[in-house]
Amino acid sequence: MLMGETFTLNELTNQNGVMKTDVTENLEGDELMFYHSLRAELDLLQKMPRLQTIHYILDYSKSLR
Repeated sequence: MLMGETFTLNELTNQNGVMKTDVTENLEGDELMFYHSLRAELDLLQKMPRLQTIHYILDYSKSLR
């Protein structure tokens, strides 16, 4: 079985969603084409919930203990 390196783009962005480093600098050929083909869809998946929403989720999870 082959092992591959994986990472998420969330680790590479700051609180404002601005890239800290250029993700594409370490990509080559097929990887770069794959990244660009998925980039728009990945950006749509990223959510920035309101603080109140986070508190509702945390309160709910505490109530289940």
